[in-house]
Amino acid sequence: MIRQLLLISGLLLCTLLSGHVFAAGNYEESLKALADGVIAESVKAHKERLAIIDFTDAKGDVTPIGQFLAEELGTQLLVAGELKVVEHKLVSSTLKKRHLTQIDAAPPKALKGAAKAIRTDVFVMGSYLDAPEGILVTVKLINPSNAQAIGAARGMIPKAGPLGEMVKEFNKPPVVKAEPPKGPTAPDGLGFHRNEFYELVVRTLNRQDNQIRMDLTIENRSPRDVKLLCLLQNTVLKDDQGGQWAQSVEGNRDGLCTRGVELSPREKDRAVLTFTAPADSSAASQFTLSFHEKSPRRDATFTIEGLTIETAISPATTVTP
Repeated sequence: MIRQLLLISGLLLCTLLSGHVFAAGNYEESLKALADGVIAESVKAHKERLAIIDFTDAKGDVTPIGQFLAEELGTQLLVAGELKVVEHKLVSSTLKKRHLTQIDAAPPKALKGAAKAIRTDVFVMGSYLDAPEGILVTVKLINPSNAQAIGAARGMIPKAGPLGEMVKEFNKPPVVKAEPPKGPTAPDGLGFHRNEFYELVVRTLNRQDNQIRMDLTIENRSPRDVKLLCLLQNTVLKDDQGGQWAQSVEGNRDGLCTRGVELSPREKDRAVLTFTAPADSSAASQFTLSFHEKSPRRDATFTIEGLTIETAISPATTVTP
Protein backbone atom coordinates (compact mmCIF):
# COMPACT_ATOMS: atom_id res chain seq x y z
CA MET A 1 0.00 0.00 0.00
CA ILE A 2 2.76 2.41 1.00
CA ARG A 3 4.67 1.53 -2.15
CA GLN A 4 1.59 2.35 -4.27
CA LEU A 5 1.18 5.76 -2.55
CA LEU A 6 4.84 6.59 -3.17
CA LEU A 7 4.48 5.58 -6.80
CA ILE A 8 1.39 7.79 -7.27
CA SER A 9 3.14 10.73 -5.55
CA GLY A 10 6.11 10.34 -7.84
CA LEU A 11 3.94 10.29 -10.92
CA LEU A 12 2.12 13.45 -9.80
CA LEU A 13 5.44 15.23 -9.17
CA CYS A 14 6.73 14.27 -12.60
CA THR A 15 3.52 15.55 -14.17
CA LEU A 16 3.80 18.91 -12.40
CA LEU A 17 7.41 19.35 -13.45
CA SER A 18 6.84 18.20 -17.05
CA GLY A 19 7.68 20.95 -19.53
CA HIS A 20 9.73 22.75 -16.85
CA VAL A 21 7.15 25.09 -15.31
CA PHE A 22 8.35 27.12 -12.33
CA ALA A 23 6.37 29.24 -9.88
CA ALA A 24 7.28 32.80 -8.89
CA GLY A 25 9.54 33.28 -5.90
CA ASN A 26 12.76 35.23 -5.42
CA TYR A 27 13.79 37.05 -8.62
CA GLU A 28 17.22 35.43 -8.93
CA GLU A 29 15.91 32.01 -7.96
CA SER A 30 13.06 32.23 -10.49
CA LEU A 31 15.43 33.34 -13.24
CA LYS A 32 17.85 30.51 -12.37
CA ALA A 33 14.98 27.98 -12.41
CA LEU A 34 13.99 29.18 -15.88
CA ALA A 35 17.60 28.91 -17.08
CA ASP A 36 17.85 25.42 -15.60
CA GLY A 37 14.78 24.44 -17.59
CA VAL A 38 16.38 25.73 -20.79
CA ILE A 39 19.60 23.87 -19.97
CA ALA A 40 17.72 20.63 -19.34
CA GLU A 41 15.83 20.91 -22.62
CA SER A 42 19.02 21.75 -24.54
CA VAL A 43 20.94 18.83 -23.07
CA LYS A 44 18.06 16.50 -23.86
CA ALA A 45 18.12 17.69 -27.48
CA HIS A 46 21.95 17.49 -27.61
CA LYS A 47 22.33 21.24 -28.28
CA GLU A 48 25.28 23.12 -26.84
CA ARG A 49 25.46 26.55 -28.51
CA LEU A 50 22.38 28.78 -28.08
CA ALA A 51 21.32 31.94 -29.91
CA ILE A 52 18.80 33.91 -27.84
CA ILE A 53 16.35 36.18 -29.65
CA ASP A 54 14.56 39.19 -28.14
CA PHE A 55 11.40 38.09 -26.36
CA THR A 56 8.00 39.39 -27.44
CA ASP A 57 4.86 40.42 -25.57
CA ALA A 58 1.42 38.84 -25.91
CA LYS A 59 0.88 40.73 -29.18
CA GLY A 60 4.09 39.41 -30.70
CA ASP A 61 5.92 42.75 -30.48
CA VAL A 62 9.49 43.12 -29.28
CA THR A 63 9.55 45.47 -26.28
CA PRO A 64 12.22 46.78 -23.89
CA ILE A 65 10.90 44.29 -21.31
CA GLY A 66 11.30 41.43 -23.79
CA GLN A 67 14.84 42.53 -24.66
CA PHE A 68 15.70 42.76 -20.96
CA LEU A 69 14.36 39.26 -20.24
CA ALA A 70 16.35 37.79 -23.13
CA GLU A 71 19.54 39.47 -21.87
CA GLU A 72 18.90 38.28 -18.31
CA LEU A 73 18.34 34.70 -19.42
CA GLY A 74 21.50 34.78 -21.53
CA THR A 75 23.53 36.06 -18.58
CA GLN A 76 22.11 33.38 -16.29
CA LEU A 77 23.00 30.66 -18.82
CA LEU A 78 26.54 31.97 -19.06
CA VAL A 79 26.84 31.99 -15.27
CA ALA A 80 25.70 28.36 -15.16
CA GLY A 81 28.53 27.54 -17.57
CA GLU A 82 27.01 24.39 -19.02
CA LEU A 83 26.17 25.84 -22.45
CA LYS A 84 27.64 28.39 -24.85
CA VAL A 85 25.61 31.50 -25.71
CA VAL A 86 26.11 33.46 -28.93
CA GLU A 87 26.68 37.20 -28.38
CA HIS A 88 23.24 38.86 -28.40
CA LYS A 89 24.12 41.76 -30.72
CA LEU A 90 25.56 39.33 -33.28
CA VAL A 91 22.32 37.33 -33.25
CA SER A 92 20.16 40.45 -33.71
CA SER A 93 22.28 41.94 -36.50
CA THR A 94 22.47 38.63 -38.40
CA LEU A 95 18.72 38.06 -38.30
CA LYS A 96 18.03 41.67 -39.29
CA LYS A 97 20.45 41.42 -42.20
CA ARG A 98 18.68 38.28 -43.44
CA HIS A 99 15.20 39.76 -42.83
CA LEU A 100 14.21 37.03 -40.39
CA THR A 101 11.64 38.36 -37.93
CA GLN A 102 9.68 35.25 -36.94
CA ILE A 103 11.99 32.32 -36.30
CA ASP A 104 9.29 29.68 -35.90
CA ALA A 105 7.70 30.72 -39.20
CA ALA A 106 10.90 31.30 -41.17
CA PRO A 107 11.83 29.16 -44.22
CA PRO A 108 14.09 26.34 -43.00
CA LYS A 109 16.72 27.13 -45.61
CA ALA A 110 17.00 30.79 -44.51
CA LEU A 111 17.02 29.82 -40.85
CA LYS A 112 19.66 27.18 -41.42
CA GLY A 113 21.83 29.76 -43.20
CA ALA A 114 21.50 32.22 -40.30
CA ALA A 115 22.38 29.48 -37.79
CA LYS A 116 25.46 28.57 -39.81
CA ALA A 117 26.55 32.22 -39.97
CA ILE A 118 26.59 32.55 -36.18
CA ARG A 119 27.50 28.89 -35.53
CA THR A 120 24.56 28.06 -33.32
CA ASP A 121 22.88 24.70 -32.65
CA VAL A 122 19.53 26.08 -31.61
CA PHE A 123 17.58 29.34 -31.48
CA VAL A 124 15.95 30.34 -28.19
CA MET A 125 12.83 32.45 -28.59
CA GLY A 126 10.52 33.59 -25.83
CA SER A 127 7.33 35.45 -25.03
CA TYR A 128 6.02 36.96 -21.83
CA LEU A 129 2.69 37.84 -20.27
CA ASP A 130 2.25 40.51 -17.62
CA ALA A 131 0.19 38.80 -14.90
CA PRO A 132 -0.82 40.13 -11.45
CA GLU A 133 1.50 37.67 -9.68
CA GLY A 134 4.50 38.34 -11.96
CA ILE A 135 5.82 38.04 -15.50
CA LEU A 136 4.98 34.66 -17.02
CA VAL A 137 7.82 33.77 -19.42
CA THR A 138 7.61 30.97 -21.98
CA VAL A 139 10.80 29.89 -23.75
CA LYS A 140 11.00 27.64 -26.81
CA LEU A 141 13.99 25.96 -28.42
CA ILE A 142 13.76 26.09 -32.22
CA ASN A 143 15.69 23.64 -34.40
CA PRO A 144 17.40 25.58 -37.25
CA SER A 145 17.05 22.60 -39.60
CA ASN A 146 13.26 22.64 -39.78
CA ALA A 147 12.12 25.65 -37.67
CA GLN A 148 10.32 23.28 -35.29
CA ALA A 149 10.21 23.55 -31.50
CA ILE A 150 12.25 20.83 -29.81
CA GLY A 151 11.81 21.88 -26.20
CA ALA A 152 10.20 24.44 -23.90
CA ALA A 153 10.46 25.91 -20.43
CA ARG A 154 8.21 28.26 -18.51
CA GLY A 155 8.61 30.35 -15.39
CA MET A 156 6.98 33.13 -13.38
CA ILE A 157 9.44 35.97 -12.76
CA PRO A 158 8.62 38.39 -9.91
CA LYS A 159 8.28 42.08 -10.78
CA ALA A 160 11.28 43.07 -8.72
CA GLY A 161 14.36 45.26 -9.19
CA PRO A 162 15.00 46.67 -12.67
CA LEU A 163 12.30 44.44 -14.17
CA GLY A 164 9.70 45.88 -11.80
CA GLU A 165 10.70 49.43 -12.71
CA MET A 166 10.48 48.64 -16.41
CA VAL A 167 7.01 47.14 -16.01
CA LYS A 168 5.83 50.24 -14.11
CA GLU A 169 7.24 52.51 -16.79
CA PHE A 170 5.75 50.45 -19.59
CA ASN A 171 2.30 50.43 -17.96
CA LYS A 172 2.18 54.18 -17.44
CA PRO A 173 -0.70 55.77 -19.31
CA PRO A 174 0.50 57.65 -22.38
CA VAL A 175 1.03 61.37 -21.93
CA VAL A 176 -1.69 63.19 -23.79
CA LYS A 177 -0.65 66.61 -24.96
CA ALA A 178 -3.40 69.03 -24.09
CA GLU A 179 -4.08 71.36 -26.96
CA PRO A 180 -5.48 74.79 -26.21
CA PRO A 181 -9.14 75.07 -27.08
CA LYS A 182 -9.63 76.32 -30.58
CA GLY A 183 -11.49 79.57 -30.82
CA PRO A 184 -14.01 80.45 -33.49
CA THR A 185 -12.62 80.97 -36.96
CA ALA A 186 -11.76 84.50 -37.99
CA PRO A 187 -14.26 86.07 -40.42
CA ASP A 188 -13.21 87.34 -43.85
CA GLY A 189 -11.93 90.90 -43.74
CA LEU A 190 -9.00 93.05 -42.65
CA GLY A 191 -9.63 92.57 -38.94
CA PHE A 192 -12.38 92.05 -36.41
CA HIS A 193 -13.53 92.38 -32.82
CA ARG A 194 -15.91 89.94 -31.17
CA ASN A 195 -17.62 90.02 -27.77
CA GLU A 196 -20.75 88.60 -26.17
CA PHE A 197 -22.99 91.25 -27.80
CA TYR A 198 -21.74 91.67 -31.36
CA GLU A 199 -19.05 91.02 -33.96
CA LEU A 200 -17.56 93.95 -35.84
CA VAL A 201 -15.55 93.21 -38.99
CA VAL A 202 -13.49 95.72 -41.00
CA ARG A 203 -14.17 94.69 -44.59
CA THR A 204 -12.31 97.30 -46.63
CA LEU A 205 -10.22 100.42 -46.14
CA ASN A 206 -10.13 102.88 -49.07
CA ARG A 207 -8.38 106.25 -49.32
CA GLN A 208 -9.28 109.31 -51.40
CA ASP A 209 -7.05 112.35 -50.99
CA ASN A 210 -7.04 113.15 -47.26
CA GLN A 211 -9.86 110.82 -46.26
CA ILE A 212 -10.16 107.13 -45.50
CA ARG A 213 -13.43 105.27 -45.81
CA MET A 214 -13.85 102.17 -43.62
CA ASP A 215 -16.56 99.65 -44.53
CA LEU A 216 -17.80 97.53 -41.64
CA THR A 217 -20.22 94.70 -41.01
CA ILE A 218 -21.80 94.26 -37.59
CA GLU A 219 -23.65 91.17 -36.42
CA ASN A 220 -25.72 90.82 -33.26
CA ARG A 221 -24.47 87.73 -31.35
CA SER A 222 -26.80 88.04 -28.36
CA PRO A 223 -30.37 86.78 -27.88
CA ARG A 224 -31.63 90.36 -27.41
CA ASP A 225 -31.85 93.52 -29.48
CA VAL A 226 -28.58 95.45 -29.52
CA LYS A 227 -27.78 99.05 -30.39
CA LEU A 228 -24.13 99.68 -31.23
CA LEU A 229 -23.07 103.30 -30.78
CA CYS A 230 -19.53 104.69 -30.60
CA LEU A 231 -18.13 107.98 -29.30
CA LEU A 232 -17.30 110.15 -32.33
CA GLN A 233 -14.33 112.13 -31.01
CA ASN A 234 -12.66 109.09 -29.40
CA THR A 235 -13.14 106.56 -32.23
CA VAL A 236 -10.10 107.26 -34.40
CA LEU A 237 -7.76 105.68 -36.90
CA LYS A 238 -4.05 105.72 -36.03
CA ASP A 239 -1.40 105.23 -38.71
CA ASP A 240 2.06 103.71 -38.43
CA GLN A 241 3.68 107.16 -38.69
CA GLY A 242 2.07 108.36 -35.47
CA GLY A 243 -0.72 110.29 -37.14
CA GLN A 244 -4.29 110.23 -35.85
CA TRP A 245 -7.18 110.29 -38.32
CA ALA A 246 -10.34 111.66 -36.74
CA GLN A 247 -14.05 111.65 -37.63
CA SER A 248 -15.97 114.81 -38.34
CA VAL A 249 -19.66 115.36 -37.68
CA GLU A 250 -20.16 116.49 -41.29
CA GLY A 251 -18.71 113.31 -42.73
CA ASN A 252 -20.52 110.96 -40.37
CA ARG A 253 -23.98 112.46 -39.80
CA ASP A 254 -25.77 109.11 -40.10
CA GLY A 255 -22.83 106.98 -39.04
CA LEU A 256 -22.10 104.50 -36.31
CA CYS A 257 -20.90 107.17 -33.90
CA THR A 258 -23.85 109.57 -34.38
CA ARG A 259 -27.02 107.54 -34.83
CA GLY A 260 -25.67 104.05 -34.18
CA VAL A 261 -26.92 100.73 -35.55
CA GLU A 262 -29.82 98.76 -34.06
CA LEU A 263 -29.84 95.01 -34.64
CA SER A 264 -32.24 92.21 -33.80
CA PRO A 265 -30.82 88.87 -32.54
CA ARG A 266 -28.47 87.36 -35.20
CA GLU A 267 -29.14 90.30 -37.55
CA LYS A 268 -26.23 91.65 -39.62
CA ASP A 269 -25.86 95.13 -41.13
CA ARG A 270 -23.32 97.40 -42.82
CA ALA A 271 -21.81 100.62 -41.53
CA VAL A 272 -19.31 103.19 -42.81
CA LEU A 273 -16.84 105.34 -40.91
CA THR A 274 -15.00 108.22 -42.61
CA PHE A 275 -11.74 109.51 -41.18
CA THR A 276 -9.90 112.72 -42.10
CA ALA A 277 -6.12 112.90 -42.20
CA PRO A 278 -4.20 115.01 -39.69
CA ALA A 279 -2.54 118.21 -40.91
CA ASP A 280 0.94 116.64 -40.99
CA SER A 281 -0.10 113.30 -42.52
CA SER A 282 2.48 111.30 -44.48
CA ALA A 283 2.41 108.18 -46.63
CA ALA A 284 1.12 105.68 -44.06
CA SER A 285 0.76 101.98 -44.90
CA GLN A 286 -0.80 100.43 -41.80
CA PHE A 287 -3.55 101.59 -39.49
CA THR A 288 -5.12 100.74 -36.13
CA LEU A 289 -8.77 101.35 -35.36
CA SER A 290 -9.27 102.62 -31.81
CA PHE A 291 -12.96 102.15 -31.01
CA HIS A 292 -14.66 103.82 -28.03
CA GLU A 293 -18.05 102.25 -27.36
CA LYS A 294 -21.04 103.99 -25.76
CA SER A 295 -23.57 101.18 -26.25
CA PRO A 296 -24.23 98.36 -25.51
CA ARG A 297 -21.15 98.44 -23.25
CA ARG A 298 -20.74 101.87 -21.75
CA ASP A 299 -17.19 103.29 -22.19
CA ALA A 300 -15.75 100.00 -23.44
CA THR A 301 -12.76 100.32 -25.79
CA PHE A 302 -10.94 98.00 -28.17
CA THR A 303 -8.47 98.19 -31.04
CA ILE A 304 -8.13 96.38 -34.35
CA GLU A 305 -4.53 96.45 -35.59
CA GLY A 306 -2.80 95.72 -38.88
CA LEU A 307 -5.36 97.37 -41.17
CA THR A 308 -4.08 98.21 -44.66
CA ILE A 309 -5.36 100.34 -47.53
CA GLU A 310 -6.81 98.10 -50.24
CA THR A 311 -7.29 100.64 -53.02
CA ALA A 312 -6.61 104.30 -53.53
CA ILE A 313 -9.74 105.88 -54.96
CA SER A 314 -9.06 108.48 -57.66
CA PRO A 315 -10.41 112.04 -57.13
CA ALA A 316 -12.90 111.52 -59.97
CA THR A 317 -14.59 108.61 -58.19
CA THR A 318 -17.77 109.42 -56.35
CA VAL A 319 -17.91 108.04 -52.84
CA THR A 320 -21.34 107.46 -51.35
CA PRO A 321 -21.19 107.29 -47.53
